[in-house]
Amino acid sequence: MPELSRKDFKQRINKKEYSSLNLIYGDEKMYVKLDTEFLITKLMGKEPSEFNFHSFSYPCSIDDIAVAVQVVPFTSEYNCVKVADFDFNALKKEELEQFMAVLENVPDTTVLILTMPTLEQDMKKQGAGFSKVKNYVKKNGVVCFDGRETDISLARQIVRWADKRDIKIEQADAYKLQEYVGDDLNTIKNELDKLCNYVGEGGLITGKEIELLVSKRLEANIFYLADEIVAEHSDRAYTMLDALFYQKAEPESILSVLSKAYIDYYRARVGLESGASMKDIAADFNYGRREFVLKKALPKISRIPTSALRESLDVITQTVADFHSMTFNKRLALDNLVAKLLLLAGER
Repeated sequence: MPELSRKDFKQRINKKEYSSLNLIYGDEKMYVKLDTEFLITKLMGKEPSEFNFHSFSYPCSIDDIAVAVQVVPFTSEYNCVKVADFDFNALKKEELEQFMAVLENVPDTTVLILTMPTLEQDMKKQGAGFSKVKNYVKKNGVVCFDGRETDISLARQIVRWADKRDIKIEQADAYKLQEYVGDDLNTIKNELDKLCNYVGEGGLITGKEIELLVSKRLEANIFYLADEIVAEHSDRAYTMLDALFYQKAEPESILSVLSKAYIDYYRARVGLESGASMKDIAADFNYGRREFVLKKALPKISRIPTSALRESLDVITQTVADFHSMTFNKRLALDNLVAKLLLLAGER
């Protein structure tokens, strides 16, 4: 069976189409937790009996899991076993084989739920252990992948959360909040709760409150680095670059976000010169309702020639290629890149 989306997974559970093997994982940890709780509640009710529900969190004994899986349900249709954040990639070969034997012998009366509500994973390089478990469950049970929301969906979710507390936030300010804190729902919810407590019931969250109370994530700070560069504020730019390294930002991450910022600058400029509206440009490049990003870019680059922006992108592209093909001091390479971009920003 192919990996199910969150929507398809919940539809399956609502139809009581339960599988003995379940894996719930993904980038969006809040959804992983919610979908795990949803399945358990549908199976066992809101207060599962200790006779029929067994919960494990890594590190835990594979032998204990094996015993729990074989328990015969008592006063319930199913025996439910939840195993959270098990690091399969940390298992030795014989331990992984032992766990695979557990999966191969789950009885029909047991629902085993492998869930990853906090364990961080590289979704591109998932590791041999995790991949082996996932592929087995995929073939013999159900795998649910909980991915990140789109920018539009995130903004709408922020507005809905605020509405539930009788607090208003404009969609543009919802975008600003996620721009500052990223796309992790747990982080967004925590920051929104802080804002709601500040303005109080019936209040309005604006950019002013967001600026005052919300801690900017590293990515937002890198965008501000780009703003300082195009404004020719060399002292501020280097101070911000130093701060990013102090915050343990990876050179590759800094370079990636700088590249995104300059692409925004270039698209806004070329779009303006072509006579297209920002709305059309945003649609052409799938910005969704993040059209404001392009609008904000225009005044920042008003004094920079299009040719200089084009050259800036060339310099960034060359640095990206160097990062992938050479072993050298990447901190020094970024210092040099900022210097070149500052010079190009000063061209008239």
